[in-house]
Amino acid sequence: MSHTTIFPTIRILSAAAALLGAGASLAQQPAAAPKPIDWTKAVPETSFKAPKVNQENSWSARTPRIYGNSQNKEQTWGVFEYSFETKALWTDNMSATFHIMLDAVDVIKNSKGQIPDDTPRFSYMTLTLRYSDIPKGKDHKICAVLPPAALERFGKPIAIGLEVTVGDTVVYADDKNVAPLLAGAMQKVAAANNSVKLPKWWEFVNAYPQIQSKMARRNDYLVDRAKTPFAVVAIDDYLISK
Repeated sequence: MSHTTIFPTIRILSAAAALLGAGASLAQQPAAAPKPIDWTKAVPETSFKAPKVNQENSWSARTPRIYGNSQNKEQTWGVFEYSFETKALWTDNMSATFHIMLDAVDVIKNSKGQIPDDTPRFSYMTLTLRYSDIPKGKDHKICAVLPPAALERFGKPIAIGLEVTVGDTVVYADDKNVAPLLAGAMQKVAAANNSVKLPKWWEFVNAYPQIQSKMARRNDYLVDRAKTPFAVVAIDDYLISK
């Protein structure tokens, strides 16, 4: 056997051994744990734009004009739309819970202008939607809708709210968006308890006996925008719930 055959083989084996040794050395080093994302910064609270309970044009809309429907029967819907920004490359496991409270004071009065004792004045409803695969960007939109019959039967909103979580982190809570009637009651209770911090309005109405006795829960009315005629309008502007 010639030396010219032996020496190249030895060099190749030596190089392979050195490479394997370097790999073993790297394998012994623990991999750095990925830095956890601070979701309060990745989904900034200040980026949210919300409807205003005291501005009807910010939460109501007429039936969209779609080929085939009658323009003479356009009705008013409650359209509770929020937009926001995400700064993470992708955002998953986001939940958005909408809270709406209606006041039927102008709907249920009898001929004497009185509210019957056996008829709930307030209606409280919630809807939770879940989202994933949200890319980094601005003007993400999510929306819950209240059909016209609900507004006609149970009255107009006196409180609108939204709580958004990513995983276990609350990144946004629109919890003070209330009409003066409810705001006054919350402030009185807070003052009576020597508290300067007001609770989230939906926690308040579910704990305050004077309101609970006049309130009905109606969770079947609030629906995802995707299940209404608005679904075909500007479809690419809205996140799709799971």
